[in-house]
Amino acid sequence: MQKDSNQKHGIPFGWHVPSQRMVSATKVANGRACECICAACGVRLQARQGAIRVWHFAHDEEASCQYAAEAAIHRMAKQMIAERGRVFVPHRQLPRTIHGKKRVWTETITVNVQSAGLQMLADCTQEKTIGDSRSEGDSRRPDVFASLEGRPLAIEIRNTHAVDFDKQEWLERMGYSILEIDVADIGKLSPDQISNALEIRLFQTSDQSVWLAHAGDHEGNRTLDQLEAQVRAVRKDEEDALLAALDAEEAERKRKEEARKRYRDIEDFKIGLGGCTVRVGRNEQRVSLKIHGHAPDPVFEGTRLLGRRHHGHFNDKARCWEFYRHSENEAFFKQLCAEVQQECLERYCGASLSPSAPQRLVRTPAEVPIERPLPIYFDDPALQEAFDERAAVLEFEAGFGCDEAERQALAEITASLPLQVA
Repeated sequence: MQKDSNQKHGIPFGWHVPSQRMVSATKVANGRACECICAACGVRLQARQGAIRVWHFAHDEEASCQYAAEAAIHRMAKQMIAERGRVFVPHRQLPRTIHGKKRVWTETITVNVQSAGLQMLADCTQEKTIGDSRSEGDSRRPDVFASLEGRPLAIEIRNTHAVDFDKQEWLERMGYSILEIDVADIGKLSPDQISNALEIRLFQTSDQSVWLAHAGDHEGNRTLDQLEAQVRAVRKDEEDALLAALDAEEAERKRKEEARKRYRDIEDFKIGLGGCTVRVGRNEQRVSLKIHGHAPDPVFEGTRLLGRRHHGHFNDKARCWEFYRHSENEAFFKQLCAEVQQECLERYCGASLSPSAPQRLVRTPAEVPIERPLPIYFDDPALQEAFDERAAVLEFEAGFGCDEAERQALAEITASLPLQVA
């Protein structure tokens, strides 16, 4: 039994010793008279020219040659290119994406390095050893060496393996264009189809060809540099206007951020009383006391009493009492939280302490955990918190009155909720 590399179709080409070239089984005598050897292992071949199977080659003797068909196709592809002195190459284009300062504009520019099509080759030679004059003994041997439009070209036929990185890096460093043509799939065809497939692959299309490097890239990059300079000059006025707008936008953002810092509380305390929430908040500048929702009269009176007792200023726009104690803000915040608990709870519950009754010690929020208030509009505390924050933003930044700010905040939070399925 023979162990051909392609058990289904056999070997498509053999190395004809007398002519020293690859041939198909249709070009030689039958059997051992074909005078051909295997391109992979060098064993003598027989030309099988029967009446049933497509004509092909097979090893004349027992051989464990696994890559006979692949080697035959690889060598035939090199021969076809070298003998004809031409090859079909793919398009080569160098793109570059450029940006303005701070990326205010973006544009992609391109330069064509190589047009696609069938190209004539000069000095086309198979397996030519290329040396490096700067390093004695350092050389490489591409499948096909040629010259394309005055630039050195190395053609690599890809079958079982891609071009190794060391070889590609060396050729590119030496200034060679590198074209890789993939023929791996052609080995699946029958011998009578392979010749035509190679014809198409090498001379009519570039679908399976790729530029690993191109000697024209250096010139192409210089052209890109010139084109980039032209684009930047043309877009200079546009860029300046966009940068000015961006700076203005950034300044406005910082202004709003500073405004938010002035009003954003870094600490707060809430207590729910019936249909309202009494909230004490603190930031770096002031302590605030505000009622959210409809307050019962005792609660309203209690907060008003606290506001006047501590000489607070009532902010009509924000609808809250404000106390400016500066360095004493933190201590006053804790004091006011304790007094809110005492005044509002006692007034609301109708449980004022008599002079003879033992005095109850009211501790500050830092000393005891504060119970979160009952929600006013939402059962979910997170949603209620989102509502409170949004209402405050609308009041302090957008300039809406308290009622309108709360109405809009309620509408926005409600609209963000998922639809309930009945």
